[in-house]
Amino acid sequence: MLAPALLAPTLALFLLGSACALAAWAARGARRVPRSGPRQHTGQVVQALRGALAGRVSPGALRHAARDAESEHFWNAMEAITATLRRGERLALAASLECNRHVVAERRVLAGNDSPLCRERAARRLGLLPTLRMRRGLRHALVAGPEPVRLAAGRALAVLRDLAALEWLCAHPEAVASRTLPALSGLLRAFGPGARARLIGALDRGVAVPHVECAILDALGVSRCRSARERIEARLRSEAVDVRVGAARALGRLGMGESIPALMLALSDPAWPVRAQSAQSLGRLRATPAVDAMAERVADAAWWVRHHAAYALAAMGSEGRDALCELAVRSPDPRAREMAREALARAGARAA
Repeated sequence: MLAPALLAPTLALFLLGSACALAAWAARGARRVPRSGPRQHTGQVVQALRGALAGRVSPGALRHAARDAESEHFWNAMEAITATLRRGERLALAASLECNRHVVAERRVLAGNDSPLCRERAARRLGLLPTLRMRRGLRHALVAGPEPVRLAAGRALAVLRDLAALEWLCAHPEAVASRTLPALSGLLRAFGPGARARLIGALDRGVAVPHVECAILDALGVSRCRSARERIEARLRSEAVDVRVGAARALGRLGMGESIPALMLALSDPAWPVRAQSAQSLGRLRATPAVDAMAERVADAAWWVRHHAAYALAAMGSEGRDALCELAVRSPDPRAREMAREALARAGARAA
């Protein structure tokens, strides 16, 4: 039992600890309330949006629900639902909400002098609900930049199939030159099938920035735009190595046997990345006329060329595997023998 002299300090410490624990519990509870609120309000807006699309909620009720929501809740709901909508549904929803106070506020941010981060967010948000009325502001942002704002505005205009915006991007490749190749290719493809003729026209006129030219080649290849084959093949003779690599990759994606002779010539390119990509594309095309030329590349000085050539041969069926077997046994180059055996082993494991 504690002595009377120690009882009072011990009791004081106990009460102080209890008070601190109670304050911490209250603070955690206060923090939990705001976190649960947004989920509830965002869910209500999403339900209203889904109901409007299904015809269960009137346009007037939808506008009231969107108007009464907080800005963050409204845009969270937009992000949640627009990802599931077809283009026509998104445009119809945008037409119903283009006068909403949150949309109007973002249009003002985009057109104003706010920070680039705020303007990029505004362009991205408006891209969720693009309308013809917003096209002017988005075009202005596309030209004014900076680059992150320009890319977000470009995506929004792509949803509207604004081919004039695409023409501007092709004519000013330096405006988006620092974006990654997948980002640029995705942006160009987002303009839809009508963009292909514009992209071919850009190749005919010439693209001043090789990186953007590669994105155009990639977009045409992924879109399987067969009418662009001759223009793409011509890029195998470009002075820029990246463009030659991009052309070889795009030809493989087109899936046209007519490109086999051009890719076979590219197997002798002085730059190893071009040889490697050409070998990979020939494998993708199952180009059995190129078996002998590919077998020579298995002895290439560059590891990636040997790798892609051997694995491409393994994908060409019995003719390609027969060539690998011959290399694995009879090649005077130990690197070619090793790579041929590796490709055969991997092909056998996949078959098993």
